[in-house]
Amino acid sequence: MLSDKKIKSLSKLSIKKGRETEEKFLVEGFRIIQSALKNNAKIDNIYISNEFKASTELKTIDGLITENINIEFLEQKIINKICQTVHPAGIVATCYLPNNIKIKGSLTDNWVYLDKVSDPGNLGTLLRTAAWFGVKNIALSTKCTDPFNPKVVRSGMGAHFLLNIFMDMDLFEFKKNEYCIIGADQNGSPLYDFNFINDKWILVIGNEGHGISKDSKEHIEHFLSIPSRGSGNSLNAAVAGGILIHHLVNYK
Repeated sequence: MLSDKKIKSLSKLSIKKGRETEEKFLVEGFRIIQSALKNNAKIDNIYISNEFKASTELKTIDGLITENINIEFLEQKIINKICQTVHPAGIVATCYLPNNIKIKGSLTDNWVYLDKVSDPGNLGTLLRTAAWFGVKNIALSTKCTDPFNPKVVRSGMGAHFLLNIFMDMDLFEFKKNEYCIIGADQNGSPLYDFNFINDKWILVIGNEGHGISKDSKEHIEHFLSIPSRGSGNSLNAAVAGGILIHHLVNYK
């Protein structure tokens, strides 16, 4: 049985200040927790509703739960208080925040840079897309939505445990390391006409309403657009990011 103090402490993980204080974040739902377990995430506790206890899904992860992970069975109404979502799942975990949120030393491999992306759903989808296409390094600018916001974690669908996520990064770091810096921009050159020699690239996705910030634009060498074959005002940031990532990782 959790004390009221413990429940209050867990519910504070829904806000950034609470996550920073506790150095933990919430993970809701079976599939995301399964991803955390499979990828050896640092899990503190798993809380399971009495209803979910008898589910076949729970049996599939029994072998993944190690001795150092504490398991507690709770009433669904307690889980509701912890998650603060309209219809929370019957299973929720607390994971420790990764200790590599600020990078040191040289940069390697290809990256996606999220420049002041504000919508949690878009941010989570971009993380999920990057993981799918094998881009394992994500850099976030200042004033970007917190990647460990519960809404971001839910929309990421387990991508957090497949990626290296670095916060408060400046594009200048990549320029110093001789990266080809590419920006997504409606007024850029058509994607399919673009050619580049440098195998080291970083793709910059800007804010949903304002695009790439002025500070970031100063470091970008190439701006790319996605040609339209129909009509409409623009593409969603996550959709555009997905198309660009797919093209860049398959570029020959």
